[in-house]
Amino acid sequence: MKFQAAFALVALCAALLRGQTPTQAAPAGAAAQPQPDAAQAQPPLDPRSDSGEFAPWRVQFGSGKITFLQVKYLFLYQNVIVGGTVEDLGSSSQLLDWRIAEQTPESMSASNDKTPHPPRYFVPHAMEGLSVRYSGKKANVIAIQLHTPDAASAAKKPLNAMGEPISDDDIINPCFDVVVRFPDGTTAMTTQYPASIANAMLAEPMTVIDAAADRLQQELPEIVGTSIYAAGFTPLYKPNTTIDEMVNQVDARRIAPADVPLFVPLPIVAARYVDAVGVVIEVLFPNGDRAISLTSMSQLFLPPLNGKQQSFLECVIGLFLPEIPRKLTRKEVSAIKSGSIYSGMSENALEYVMGFPDKQTDAEDSGRKLTFRNSLVVVINYSGRVESWKFLN
Repeated sequence: MKFQAAFALVALCAALLRGQTPTQAAPAGAAAQPQPDAAQAQPPLDPRSDSGEFAPWRVQFGSGKITFLQVKYLFLYQNVIVGGTVEDLGSSSQLLDWRIAEQTPESMSASNDKTPHPPRYFVPHAMEGLSVRYSGKKANVIAIQLHTPDAASAAKKPLNAMGEPISDDDIINPCFDVVVRFPDGTTAMTTQYPASIANAMLAEPMTVIDAAADRLQQELPEIVGTSIYAAGFTPLYKPNTTIDEMVNQVDARRIAPADVPLFVPLPIVAARYVDAVGVVIEVLFPNGDRAISLTSMSQLFLPPLNGKQQSFLECVIGLFLPEIPRKLTRKEVSAIKSGSIYSGMSENALEYVMGFPDKQTDAEDSGRKLTFRNSLVVVINYSGRVESWKFLN
């Protein structure tokens, strides 16, 4: 199995998740933009009414039927938490999906003339990404704009009975830009489709996070006493590990893989929500030791895996398992519990033992080579099964 960072048919205003009407004002200095017509929005969705996910908009945005109006209704003038994939460049690491943005000279002139047209933003330097220090930080969405507002995009608009393009707001599955501004004045932009922004923790509305926090505070105590299962990819830390050490994945604080009981029921003894960080789960080992794990915000807000509705427990336990997967054979389960591998074992079962590989390359004769923990190389044949393995010096 592969853990991935990433859909009910309509988007809704994130504020409606808390039963409110959006009243945010446009940012200072920006041209006034008409607020989406509330009459065109769908009824609010109570975040407690679904059986699992904390951000129903992610499911909705994957439908392929989202309009530009609905995108604006969810994000425009909302405060969001910015995130995404980190491009590791050492001290200058960047968020891969975000670029530094500026207002176009044309729209700046127009705003000086007090025209009613909203300002447009662009990326002046394609290689100037947003510093990783802004990951997890709050920003305000100052603009939602079509990525290419030209004649080419007009050809893709729905047509009315007279064959004329309908309003931009009615464009289905638009390519759009999300423009955010941080408290220090930094402006950044990401270009997405509805489904792509729903599959990654790029911009989570604070109203969605607040609604999830309310639910977590109420329901987390109910999972205490429930047994869950650890696998090779479940990150477990010593009980005295700090939140920052778990967020930064400090190896020295992790429990050695050989000391983690695999596929053994581990009772949850405590569960706590840490604001804007995630859920900390504490479990009890059979020998009486305790361990903790962090389910990050990005894990909490992932869309359902393979479209499968998840329970509350499945959403909050991160890389723990709610049960032993039934698709595994008895021999594979036995091997996983003992922490061993064997020739003919499925790649899926191998990952339950060893976790996710550090590196993958093509094998010389057949299949692929997977490197685990920089110490073990396993050859997987074309049938997806273990063919051979060797330890590195």
